Amino acid sequence: MNTIKKILILLLIVVTSASCNKFLDVNDDPSAPSDVALDLRLKPAILLANGAAQWRGAREVIAIEQYVASRDPGDAQDCWKFDNKYFIWQNTLVWTYPNVVDLIVMGEDENSPHFSGVGKIFKAYLLLMLSDQLGSVPYDDLYNGRTTPVLEPRFEEQQVIYEKCLADLDDAIDDLSQTENTIELNRRYGDIIYQGDTEKWIKFAYALKARYLNHYSKKSSLYDPTAVINACSKAFDGDGQDAEFAYKSDGSQTQANPFSAEGFGDFGGITPRYGGYSAFFVDMLKSSVIAEDSIDPRLPIIMLPADSTGLYTGIVSGRGFDTDPERTFLYDYSNVPGGFYSKADSPFPFITYSEVKFIEAEARLRSGDLGGSRAAFKEGVLANMRKLGVADTSITEAADSIDAMTDADFTPLNAGLHHIMTQKYIAMVFNPETWVDMRRMDYDSTIYNGLRHPENVNSIFADDEWIRAMVYEYNEENRNPNNIPNNVPEVRMKTPVWWDIPE
Repeated sequence: MNTIKKILILLLIVVTSASCNKFLDVNDDPSAPSDVALDLRLKPAILLANGAAQWRGAREVIAIEQYVASRDPGDAQDCWKFDNKYFIWQNTLVWTYPNVVDLIVMGEDENSPHFSGVGKIFKAYLLLMLSDQLGSVPYDDLYNGRTTPVLEPRFEEQQVIYEKCLADLDDAIDDLSQTENTIELNRRYGDIIYQGDTEKWIKFAYALKARYLNHYSKKSSLYDPTAVINACSKAFDGDGQDAEFAYKSDGSQTQANPFSAEGFGDFGGITPRYGGYSAFFVDMLKSSVIAEDSIDPRLPIIMLPADSTGLYTGIVSGRGFDTDPERTFLYDYSNVPGGFYSKADSPFPFITYSEVKFIEAEARLRSGDLGGSRAAFKEGVLANMRKLGVADTSITEAADSIDAMTDADFTPLNAGLHHIMTQKYIAMVFNPETWVDMRRMDYDSTIYNGLRHPENVNSIFADDEWIRAMVYEYNEENRNPNNIPNNVPEVRMKTPVWWDIPE
């Protein structure tokens, strides 16, 4: 039985045991388990948060971020032609969310606050990832593990969602700091991220807190770089602490990394979901300011060269395969499977030490601490290079190049942001958080050099307009029409979420 089947069975057991008597009031199945132990629930919750929720939140967004591009001209994912068949809602709130809520509730009931703390971390993560792509989402009316779920939940403004989820992270830190805990977190090896190390879970919570506080960068009355830097100081502080787990190279399709040829994400075969890496990303790696020959040493680690030429070649977003010159086949481009982030056993990080250092670099830059910003920036770059196994000589070369930078290289603001956000982009391949950054930066081509609209872009977007949000899933649109915001694609995709509106 493969992993996803096991997860879905556990999910059905969890939802049934937690809510059938209170919600559907159906007859019990005497052949089904009536209870699933708390420590058996942790691993499925982590797997679903990553392979179902985060994966679904990345699948189309990686084309918006221009990490990848499609083989066909005008492809919907490349060209922002989205409709209400975008299923991050289902994967997050139906498949994953009930599991993390039950971790919270059962942890409270069984005097095991460490489980409650982990549940609250993922609760905040899931709801804010969802909100970052859609805007307003439910919170108070969602499944809480104790009372009858509201079938037509009330949507709450994104600012309120942020306030409540940041409070959840604070509560998670408190829970994970408790010394009295009945059930050990990694009993029966359910903690596939930190093996029961609560100090690392606390650092994970602070890392997420730093990320979300940094999202306030357009809100002058709320953005507090000191608070961001403080959260960073309590988050990951060295290599090997990233919130991630390795997929399997010797298992079933659903046990492999979804971006790999062996995985369930349709990135392999003769008709993969995307034709390969984008020209924007490939060109970025070919024009590095931290390498003497301008070729970023991570390029051959992140991706493989085109089979036909041995060259690193990307696809222009929205154009599809070129016909002049004759590059009309998959083997003419750098395909996605096989690189560092897209092997069968590659992890798909929630958040990393490198990202924390880039967050700190941005916050210090905005506070006027240019020296501190460069130091954090340097560590962010080198940490990612160490993670990818870059040769020591190339790491030393990069360190020397960054050491040669001065305050002038980080002034004015956009100059510093260019360095920070470019390197952060390279360090966060496939992460949906990159789309948050691009919107916060207003897709500025002085920050992301070479960034431009996809060719054949959706005609609803003017030349100076960029996609700002995704469309809610049709199931929620049909079930909850009185609460869901305006979901017409022409409105939804062009309406910024709350943190994306300057004040």
